[in-house]
Amino acid sequence: MWQNAFDNKALSTFASMGSAFINRRGRNGNGGLTTVEGGTASRKADHIRINIEDDVAAKGIDNGFDAYRFVHCALPEVDLNAIDMSTELFGRRLAAPILISCMTGGTAEARDINRTLARVVQDARLAMGLGSGRVLLEQPGLLDTFDVRGFAPDALLLANLGAVQLNRGVGVNECRRLVDMLSADALVLHLNALQEALQPNGDTCFEGLLGRIAQVCEGLGKPVIVKEVGWGIAPDIVEQLFDAGVSAVDIAGAGGTSWSEVERHRIEAAWRNRVAASFAGWGISTAQCLRDARAVSPNGRIIASGGIRDGIDIAKAIALGADLVGIAGPFLRAAAAGDHAAADLAREWIEVLRIAMFGVGAKSLAELRGTPRCRHREDDGVALRTERLRYRTEGTSKFHDITDDVAAAVYRSGVRNGLVHVYSMHTTAAIRINENEELLLGDFERFLDRVAPAGNGAYEHDDIPRRVGVPPDEPLNGHSHCRHLLLSSSETLPLVDGTMALGRWQRIFLIELCSSRERDVVVQVVGA
Repeated sequence: MWQNAFDNKALSTFASMGSAFINRRGRNGNGGLTTVEGGTASRKADHIRINIEDDVAAKGIDNGFDAYRFVHCALPEVDLNAIDMSTELFGRRLAAPILISCMTGGTAEARDINRTLARVVQDARLAMGLGSGRVLLEQPGLLDTFDVRGFAPDALLLANLGAVQLNRGVGVNECRRLVDMLSADALVLHLNALQEALQPNGDTCFEGLLGRIAQVCEGLGKPVIVKEVGWGIAPDIVEQLFDAGVSAVDIAGAGGTSWSEVERHRIEAAWRNRVAASFAGWGISTAQCLRDARAVSPNGRIIASGGIRDGIDIAKAIALGADLVGIAGPFLRAAAAGDHAAADLAREWIEVLRIAMFGVGAKSLAELRGTPRCRHREDDGVALRTERLRYRTEGTSKFHDITDDVAAAVYRSGVRNGLVHVYSMHTTAAIRINENEELLLGDFERFLDRVAPAGNGAYEHDDIPRRVGVPPDEPLNGHSHCRHLLLSSSETLPLVDGTMALGRWQRIFLIELCSSRERDVVVQVVGA
């Protein structure tokens, strides 16, 4: 009920912003739209109006957070007034982990919306992303529709550009110019491949883009964030992006605004309109994206956005591993209704987050993140959580202590009692439990050298010409396989009250038996 009343107010306020803006588009007999005024700025105006006036929510897919619930803590042992929601990102201190996501710019109406939101983030000490700066690079005279640094001098401010523009002549220098023009703290490169595919004359040349993103990360001199626009980023792409050097990934999952639905409202041809409608349920839910991203990147900065509806969703996102939570649509509608509506929405969601943290006994975001009190509804019985850790090993017979990393993965799983299984995905890298004492580790290395010495010509596996399908860089590592045979690929430990039942001197080791390389370790936690 509140949402409908709020949207009605936003519509009436937005309509009063100017008939010239509203009349830029006209409807045809098929319910489509015909362009009166072309260009990037006109498209941005369409997007604002459509997002406010029309139903552009994803269909048949939600954000995934309803599958999780918080277990109430009747005795939190926390003073509500001592709850600390603050966090720091890119040198800016935020009072709460909330990002008003990248939305608009390039029109007079967008200028008003951006300034309203900038005043909100300044007063509430939140973060803000700006709309795509492509039009600003094309028309610098539109700077005042984007530039809000004067309204938010202390806020974390993000410039924004479609990543595909890197394949259209925009390079590091142009990206730096955009960031400098806006006095931004970082640059967001957004991925909108599906949206471009559905737009008439959309830019769909995404080939080779990862390498160009890496070049921007290396040369910009500012943090680079890569985000989706509402269909989610799968874990393999998250890994590739962090490997390319991005400072954060905004997974922007499905369940909120669907840009295929937005584009559908702009398309005139009936058959193309039906094509866009086919993708209303496309994408990966935000909650699933978030869990998968955190599993493959335990230490990466992850921003969760996509269909965030209230402060409880924010709390769930942090509990599932997000560092920051992004919201766009609700703040767009609030800003259209005026400064007070936008400020009240921020206050409301911050207060809900604070009380939710109190309700689970979390004094800080660190305590909320990974809390066992955020449970999947199917996990009221037995839960199963899997995470993959990645390492660059140092060299043969080197023992890498991974105990703390495994413990962190166990904490993120939310499982309190059960079993922890630690598994090496390699035949020349082992997992063992023993003592981490320098002299003893030397004894282990010498023992392995004596049992299976390297390079003595005794291993038929090293007779490369006799083997089939061997890559050109195949090492002579028959001794490594023999050493692995004596060790093990995995260890299983009891989990009691959230802690692995290790003895006083016991540590978990990843043992490199070949040469320095990337190694993957799977941690699987099962229990309740």
